[in-house]
Parts: sequence; structure tokens; C-alpha cells
Amino acid sequence: MKLNEVKELNKLLQNHSNGRNKENSVYVDNLHTSFVEFEEKFILPSTSVFEIEFNAAENFLKSILQYAPELVADSFVLPEPRPKRDIDRLFLIKPFYTEGEMFRENSPEVWREKLPPFAIITSFHVMHLGGAPKEDIYAQASQGKTMSVYTNRAYFSSRVIPLDSLTVLEDAVIDFTAKKYQESDFMVQISTDTFEGVRHTYSEIFDEVDYSKQVSFIHESLGITPADWTLGKIFAPLAVEYLTLTARFLDPSLDRIAKDFNSFHQVVDLLLRPGSMTLEESARNSFFSWLRSHKSERIISPSGNMTWKILRAERT
Repeated sequence: MKLNEVKELNKLLQNHSNGRNKENSVYVDNLHTSFVEFEEKFILPSTSVFEIEFNAAENFLKSILQYAPELVADSFVLPEPRPKRDIDRLFLIKPFYTEGEMFRENSPEVWREKLPPFAIITSFHVMHLGGAPKEDIYAQASQGKTMSVYTNRAYFSSRVIPLDSLTVLEDAVIDFTAKKYQESDFMVQISTDTFEGVRHTYSEIFDEVDYSKQVSFIHESLGITPADWTLGKIFAPLAVEYLTLTARFLDPSLDRIAKDFNSFHQVVDLLLRPGSMTLEESARNSFFSWLRSHKSERIISPSGNMTWKILRAERT
């Protein structure tokens, strides 16, 4: 999207911090994709099959502001998806601090004085690829355009990344870089030929890289057991993304996400800079309390696919 379009969308998202979500439930489908489901339906707009267009983004965000303002309020729209291959998604960013007022008015002027250490990256699947019941079709797909449907679901992903920099232009967030995880943990042997050596095996545009071994090692080092994280492989609480370590959330509230993460951010700090500090017992306890607060209930969706309803218990 163009800069002026991004700025218009940013204006739309401002000053909604007092809005509260309508009744909803959070699920994870059989493709490990999370979505929030509402009691009422809204229109998922049609958009170009090549990108999320301004009009589609505007209409979609207006609906989300009506049903789940806590998930998008005061965020900034990124002009391009991150990674770039995710052309079917709309990306938002909301930097925050770990002390004092978390969002500090969410102002680029404040960020220039002191870079926020973390940001919540939230993405939404806006393109509908088909398969809707006839009664839910608002507008059929046409050449170069996706179908528009009535739906009560918003497919989303929210993760916290450690920030290394923010690129701001005319008070719009254009890009960001994340603090890199240890370089050695991103290097894997890809050939038995010695001259091939060891090298990066990621591509921002084309390749999906399996970092399950790294994540398993992280779980082992932290002592996470199946009893601590009962969702198992349904959804990963920690992941290697953006060449860094991210915490992933199943919560349609950015404020709660920031508060939860701040209670255990030292766990991520320690993993990013091993040996630089000692993990405080309070941070460790808070992290495991957050893990154990997640439960799930397995159900069958109307289409016959397995889906898990996420149940959150009070943190202890």
C-alpha cells in the first residue's frame, strides 16, 4: 500500500483504546491457524489476489474495530506483509515498553527518544479463497479479485518480537528489524558434502523453514513439559520467526498480551543473550503460569475438520 493509504488506516485505528471486544471465542484449526469467532457475522471484503488493497483493508479494519477493538486499537498498519510471501494478510504493529506506561501514547516521537524493546505483530487473513456456503456469499470472485463473504470469524496471528529498530516515515511505521537470535542456532547442515558447509536455509519470500529442533531445544532448556503446555503441537507458545525468538499468543487483546509478556519478558531476554543474566524466579513462575493457563477443547467444525477451542484459566 502507498504511504498516504497507510496513514489513513492508522488514523482509523487511533483513539479506540477504550473500546471493548464483543462476546467471542478463540479457536485453532487443523492447519494450526488461530481465529476469533463472534456471535454476529460481518462482511469479509473482496480484494486483489495479489495484495490487500486499501479499500479492503479499510472495510476489514472497520469491522474489527466494531467487534474486537482490543485487537487493533492504536496499532500501525505495515505497508507490506512481513514476510513478503504472506500477500493474503494485513499486518499491524504496536510497539511497547516493559516498564511504566506500556504503550507511552504509542507515539513515534517517544520512540525516537527511547526505542521500545518489543512490539506486537498482528496479522489478519483477509483474502477468502472459496468454499463458503451459498447463503454466505456476498459477492462472487471475479478475475483478479477474491470472493466476499459473510463470516463470523477473523483469522489472526499475534506474536511479540524483540525490536532492534523501527523505520518511521511521516509518523507511519514503514518497517522494523528484530533482535537476532544466536547466529549458530539458525545454521543447519544442508549437505553431506564438506565443501557445501553450513549456511542459512531460509528465504523470506519462498521457503518455509522447520525450526522445530531449535524450539524443542528451547523447551528442554526451560524445562517445559506436556503438563505445562497442554496444547502440545496444536499451537507453539514460542517460535523462531523473523530470525529471532517470538512469543505467540491466543488472545484477542493487545493490552493483555503486553501485560502477560511483560510479566515474563526476562525469559526471552535470557534466551536471546544467554549468560548475560540470571533468570529471576518471579519471571520463571509467571512464564509457567501463563503456559498452564491455556487449555483446549477438541471439537469438529461444520466442515468436518478438527478444531480446538482455547480455554483460558485464571493464572496462578
